Amino acid sequence: MPDLAKVLPYILGAAISPLLLVTTIYILALPKDPIKKSLIYLLGGTSTIAILTFFIFYTTSINPNPAPNKDLAPHLIIGVLLLFLAYGIYAKGPAKAKKQGSASKNYWSYLGLGFLLMVTNFTTLAMIFEVALELRAGHILGTDKAIYFAITIISSVAPILLPLLILLLAGKYSRKILIVLSDFMSKYSNIVTAIFFAILGVFSIIKPFV
Repeated sequence: MPDLAKVLPYILGAAISPLLLVTTIYILALPKDPIKKSLIYLLGGTSTIAILTFFIFYTTSINPNPAPNKDLAPHLIIGVLLLFLAYGIYAKGPAKAKKQGSASKNYWSYLGLGFLLMVTNFTTLAMIFEVALELRAGHILGTDKAIYFAITIISSVAPILLPLLILLLAGKYSRKILIVLSDFMSKYSNIVTAIFFAILGVFSIIKPFV
């Protein structure tokens, strides 16, 4: 696919969401129907991010033709936003699972949880907007754009898919793997995430000038 190298860092960035990940691990640790609840949670997150990604991808293409090559203002705004978010993520400490409390008795409340965590996942939305800008600058349309659309959605829900796949495919080792992953996230998720988004923030700021 054309321009994959340019958008790949942002597509991967869309997958960095400690809150989605630790919440998924928490749901999978529930004593009753964890997989069913996780799938409903995945449905809520996937449908939400699909709608948002479609809106971002296909509204940025409405701009005048030919598309601007630099997109100075959006890159600067997103870059500064990512730097502030990186600092906020680091200062806040490791992500903690979003728990349902008494609402956990209602399976479909997990649909709302997926919606809520996705619609407020500003770092992922910023990454998706950067992907859209790159596609516009490269005049990527039609089938190629649809493929990027699908890849971006899959990447965005990867923090939900990964623990689910571990549980379903790793068999008797799945719980141990999820415990190790949970321990790592509880200690270092803010540091790893902050560094990653700080790098992408700096990259977004300098990109229009290089």
